[in-house]
Amino acid sequence: MSAQTTTTATETRWSDPERCPFCGAALEDGGAGFIAHIDDRPACAGRFERWRTQVASDIEGEWSG
Repeated sequence: MSAQTTTTATETRWSDPERCPFCGAALEDGGAGFIAHIDDRPACAGRFERWRTQVASDIEGEWSG
């Protein structure tokens, strides 16, 4: 029996810098394009802030972002 690996849509979004990891929308680019995207989409902005808060609490004082 061979092992199979499956990739979910969410995993694909997080590995593709040209897509929003929260809604899957195509971005103009993975840097400034993402910031413009969350400025225009309150739902993605909220999810980004929740994600950022969670990461900051996981890393605690070691992350400056």
